[in-house]
Amino acid sequence: MVRRRNGFSTAVIAACLCPLAACVPDKPRLNSPPVGYSEPQHPMSEYFAYHNDQGMIHDLSLADIHFVPHTTELSATGQARLERYAELLATRGGTIHYDPTEKNEKIVKARIDAANEFLKQTSPGTKTITVALGIAGGRGMGSKEASLGKEVAKQPETRQRAYRLNVEGKSTSN
Repeated sequence: MVRRRNGFSTAVIAACLCPLAACVPDKPRLNSPPVGYSEPQHPMSEYFAYHNDQGMIHDLSLADIHFVPHTTELSATGQARLERYAELLATRGGTIHYDPTEKNEKIVKARIDAANEFLKQTSPGTKTITVALGIAGGRGMGSKEASLGKEVAKQPETRQRAYRLNVEGKSTSN
């Protein structure tokens, strides 16, 4: 009788511990972010977005990094940059300068054509925006001006007050 009772007790204990053994905690994920909404942007990012747009307007340039290496295809960075230029230059148009380090003239010409075609598809019905061969439009910044730029960046200029397009495609700024 003792053996039977001892075996029964072991079976009951084993039955109680089985669900606990199945509840193994998840291992921490090491490689990919969770699916869904991303982390919220830092509160200061809205202040810097306006200043970034001003820098882009001053510079008006494309570089080799905006193309897939050794091809004429725009990279995702190049597409994003040209889309933003299409928004910023929608009412007045302009010329964006491409300053290549690529030596092959056929690739350089094809890249300019690809960028112009992308701009035509991105911004139909707006002022003419073209990409041409040339150096960046900006003069750059001296060290004194760059250090003063830190103070400018601290000014409360939110993204809502920056340049943007309305539904009809005409520019507005608050």
